[in-house]
Amino acid sequence: MKFKITTVFLIQLFLLFVAEAQTDTILERYKAYLFRTAALQMSSGNGWSAPLNAQGQWPDINYEDREPAAWKVSLHLQRVKEMAQRWAMPTAAQFHNQQLWEKINTALDHWLLKRYQSANWWHNEIGVPRYMRDILVLLRNELAPARLKASLEILAQHNVRNNAVGGNLIWCADLGLHYGALTNDPALMLRCRQLVLKEIQITKGEGIQPDYSFHQHGSRLQMYQYGKAYLWESLRLAWQLQGTSLAFPEEKVTILTNAVLEGWQWMARGIHTVPGTMDRSSSRKGELQAADLRSLMPFIRELEPARDTAFKQMAAAQNGVRSLNGYRYYPYSDFAAYHRPGFSFFLKTISARTLPTESINRENLQGKLLNSGDAYLIKDGREYFDLMPVWNYALLPGVTGFEDAHMINRKEFVGAVASGAEGFSVMEYVLKDSSGAQTLAARKFWGCYQDVVICLLSGMTAKNISGKIYTALDQCRWRGNVTINKPAQVIDEGIHTIKGVNWIHHAGFAYMPLSPATIELHLKKVTGSWTSINASGTTEKVTEKVFMPVMVHDSTSTSGYVLARCAKPGDAKNLFNKPGWKVLRNDTLCQALRCNDGTMMAAFYSPGKLESGKDTIETDQPCLVLIKDDIVYASDPTHKGITVHLTAAGRSFKLSLPVDGLTVSKRLP
Repeated sequence: MKFKITTVFLIQLFLLFVAEAQTDTILERYKAYLFRTAALQMSSGNGWSAPLNAQGQWPDINYEDREPAAWKVSLHLQRVKEMAQRWAMPTAAQFHNQQLWEKINTALDHWLLKRYQSANWWHNEIGVPRYMRDILVLLRNELAPARLKASLEILAQHNVRNNAVGGNLIWCADLGLHYGALTNDPALMLRCRQLVLKEIQITKGEGIQPDYSFHQHGSRLQMYQYGKAYLWESLRLAWQLQGTSLAFPEEKVTILTNAVLEGWQWMARGIHTVPGTMDRSSSRKGELQAADLRSLMPFIRELEPARDTAFKQMAAAQNGVRSLNGYRYYPYSDFAAYHRPGFSFFLKTISARTLPTESINRENLQGKLLNSGDAYLIKDGREYFDLMPVWNYALLPGVTGFEDAHMINRKEFVGAVASGAEGFSVMEYVLKDSSGAQTLAARKFWGCYQDVVICLLSGMTAKNISGKIYTALDQCRWRGNVTINKPAQVIDEGIHTIKGVNWIHHAGFAYMPLSPATIELHLKKVTGSWTSINASGTTEKVTEKVFMPVMVHDSTSTSGYVLARCAKPGDAKNLFNKPGWKVLRNDTLCQALRCNDGTMMAAFYSPGKLESGKDTIETDQPCLVLIKDDIVYASDPTHKGITVHLTAAGRSFKLSLPVDGLTVSKRLP
């Protein structure tokens, strides 16, 4: 019987050829990505080089581990991947090394035989399949048929969940797309691509927020945890699929790159960030450098060449040769970032609209007061990096508290207003013990102007608290001399209670109470372990020298302090003698200050009037107001969406303040 070649058959054959060629392109691009990011993809050290035992195991891995977070058994597959990468990469010293190839097969066979399972679904459905995906892409043309089939079965543990969100959705859909490519299933590839595209959107649920912050696990800022997975993998996929029939639409790529430029880079100083940007993952070693995007930056620039200048500038900042400049506030996440050439200041508050920090999978065991007004000063990133095992979590930088403090009672009046160059944040602050019997209330204000942050506390009231009330001005790595009140007055190691403190200088920063105050100054070595804050961490003891100035509050209801960039102790003395600001008011109704260039910042907790000569401001609604160069900037910290009647500099006008707490501006009429 003769076979008749029809036009339809030829078309189908051509489409099959095109589909296979496209699939091969996608897989080869991923292999190229693995090679180009080899330094990132390979873990520190070379544990993989240790001999395997008779069962194909590494002796230093605990194969009985049951930790839900950092499941140590998966280190086995990570090492197989690293060996595969070295064996397959043409520029590697071990390229096609026969002994390495035999070791790869032995270690891989062990996993294929045992098929270990974690108590945490994430490792089974995402973590393990991600390692196997990489192994398969690197070795797919070299593996024996039986090994290839069994390895694909491990990758098939992935579960493309239609109801997943954020980083989890991107992870599982990415795995599904690659499984489809490896098994010649274009329908699965298309389905997974569509799921990714659907997730790339601006939302008020979990994902990229309208202000370009990122939420997951509810209204929690997770920029460098789940947000890192979401942005990194989505951008890599967009690069990988460009020029194919699965390429991302331009508007989706723009959402991703906007999130990087307007969110990601502002929440860190270069690659250095703070706990408030990542929630519970701050209890993991190395995570305060999770903002490092340098390995992905070349792919982003290739993906969107039209914005190359912006990404080159971001790359320079990530390499520490450039800094951002200005004030950004993220009202959907209650987070403020203030960047100056010499330092950055970060503040994470909490409101009735955002959720407290989480502690799941036995992580973040002590961080109950994180995200409760903790504030950080970063110059070079060494200030807090991997310091968390020795932290006193009851004395987080910027937190006002008492001995039995347990949790913030979230309030509505939390927000900020920004002019671009400067801004201020406020928080109605109520801290309670575990029973709710002891409470501490205050109104807190952080004004950012030039190289200073002016912190005001008013309306401080305590209920059933018999012990001390305090504010930790900082808790960072002790680096160099600490001087108080006089440039030559250097303080020795120890815990000191010092009265009448005007200023403290340490490591390029000054800490200045607004009036002479009692400071408990901790200068000492502290020992701790990662397991004290994260059960999956190392038990090895960590010892660090810690600088912690704690301001003790007396019975008065108002207080405050200044954080300032001062290179030398003499600069702190000069700033104390000649400040560039004046506190106009600090009470329960209004907190306000005026800077020397005429900039005014005022938080109105109720309708009222701030009288200061020609700079008088009056409002008929609670709101936040900043005036600079005849421009009024205002916002609604309660997120209700209101119209305010304002009078400033003798001129009256109306401003409609949006419901999302964003700043609006108007030139004085």
